[in-house]
Amino acid sequence: MSNIQNPTIAILDSGIGGVSILRQLLSRFHTGNYIYFADNLYMPYGNKNHHSIKKRVELLIDLLIKKYKADIVIIACNTASTCIDDKKYKKIYIMSFDKKYIYYATGLTKNNLKDYQVIADRSLAKMIESNIFDEKKLKTIVARHIDSHGLRKYRKIVLGCTHYELISDTFKSLCPDVEFVSNSSFVIEKINYQPSADLNIKILLSKYSKSYHDKINKLIRRDICAEYLDT
Repeated sequence: MSNIQNPTIAILDSGIGGVSILRQLLSRFHTGNYIYFADNLYMPYGNKNHHSIKKRVELLIDLLIKKYKADIVIIACNTASTCIDDKKYKKIYIMSFDKKYIYYATGLTKNNLKDYQVIADRSLAKMIESNIFDEKKLKTIVARHIDSHGLRKYRKIVLGCTHYELISDTFKSLCPDVEFVSNSSFVIEKINYQPSADLNIKILLSKYSKSYHDKINKLIRRDICAEYLDT
């Protein structure tokens, strides 16, 4: 994509996972205009069907572009990325996949990528949402899932869910001999823009939840008012 001057960048995920992408952008550019949309009304996407996710995400893409004037929309959910056709849009970045890698992802991502090497986990993303700030409990949960899926036997695994990326350090501490790669890093590398001199962040939620709003603020270490959408 060509270098855009002062774009508004929207990051769309079903929950908190996409905060990992927002944090990467803030670390790289420091300033800019960002919208973080957590579709917590429909969270998690990973246990829903292809058609319903495709319909939902396309609705939200149109909303972000038309109402909120997003110049770029990043689909921060790997599951959602496998459900939509990014060629329909000029301003969309999705998570991409390569058959040479082994992915640790959700059940729907595996279903949508039948010819890829995907290790499916149907519950971890939701557990991360619920326990993100309980480090001890989260480590116990992740260790159990690592053992269940035999992840220690691999040399390199791509974390194919942004929820997993949020706790990549936990994966690395539990499996020091495995190289864990964040799938979103491949997307971040492609983004080229000139951010504004100021930093502006808007938080959108599809369902009212003060605790959820507080959780996002804590993850990005800021105190930003949220807008709740009836959509």
